[in-house]
Amino acid sequence: MTQEIPLFQNYPKLKTIPWVFVVNVPTPVEKMKHLSKKLGREIWVKRDDLSHEVYGGNKPRKYEFVFADALAKGKKKILTIGSIGTNHGLATTVHARRFGLETHLYLIEQKISPEVLENLACHHYFGAKLNLMRNQKHRKIAAKTKAFFDRSSYFVTMGASSPLGTLGFVNAAFELKEQIQNNEIPEPDKLFVTVGSLATCAGLVLGLELANVKTKVVGIGVTDPSWSSKENTLELAVKALEIMRQKDSSIPDVSQKLEERLIVDHSYFGGKYGEPTPEGLKAIEIAKNDGLDLEYVYTGKTLSGLIDYIRKGKVSEEDVSVFWSSKSSADLSKYVNKTDYQDLPKKFHKFFV
Repeated sequence: MTQEIPLFQNYPKLKTIPWVFVVNVPTPVEKMKHLSKKLGREIWVKRDDLSHEVYGGNKPRKYEFVFADALAKGKKKILTIGSIGTNHGLATTVHARRFGLETHLYLIEQKISPEVLENLACHHYFGAKLNLMRNQKHRKIAAKTKAFFDRSSYFVTMGASSPLGTLGFVNAAFELKEQIQNNEIPEPDKLFVTVGSLATCAGLVLGLELANVKTKVVGIGVTDPSWSSKENTLELAVKALEIMRQKDSSIPDVSQKLEERLIVDHSYFGGKYGEPTPEGLKAIEIAKNDGLDLEYVYTGKTLSGLIDYIRKGKVSEEDVSVFWSSKSSADLSKYVNKTDYQDLPKKFHKFFV
């Protein structure tokens, strides 16, 4: 496939950055008719949950640049970290193997839920090498040690939220601009998106600025505020911009303009990562009326923020809002049903009994 993604169409000199095809694009934009009527506002959704038929969501966009970098460097293994039910780890495993890359996951325990066990079973089904670590410190040391001594390995940061991974969402912003130009969606005034490991939000803020789209980004923080802060998000956006400007000096330095485009709000976090909030659970139920299957860790909280902003008058009557649906909605049950937990390493059996 030729490298004619929107980002490269706008900045051809960036084609020297390695890139591989992962995402089924453009992901659809749809009006949320039920929610729009309920709230008296025009609300749309960007269906990144449909970015891939096996495992979609926001991660695959980042892999188009991250995996390409690994392959360009001749790496054979992807190393990454998370908890036992990590969405990032599963997405990494699913997509890495398409390129002949073997995934090694360094994991710590977390609160058990059906979704966590589903992901853990799928880690094994899709071929991940599973390593259970005692705590975050041991997890980090083990992964970094493996990366240092095994020169065929490539470390991918949590959520693939590196400056390179961020470019996937700079491209996504240009994709949204094309959909606006094609009259598939009106130009939004506000875009609501989850802020977890930062790259999704950072890339959109940078991309919308470069694409000269008026949309302001409201990032709903779902991880510890000391991590998923506005400052950290902007810092990552600037690092991604630096990569771009190294390849093409004609790209404008918009780093000083990004702050006014972004709000990061942790009011809907609930105090602890992975814990549901009543408002988030209610938003999940509301979203079903518009055909969306959200979850309580990320997208439910983000939609609850959008709903609350409108109800509190933070979105004017004339404003068009778009909700970025960032969690994969692909059905994993067929893979889970083909997996016997006893085939996993013995350390992981205790989670299933």
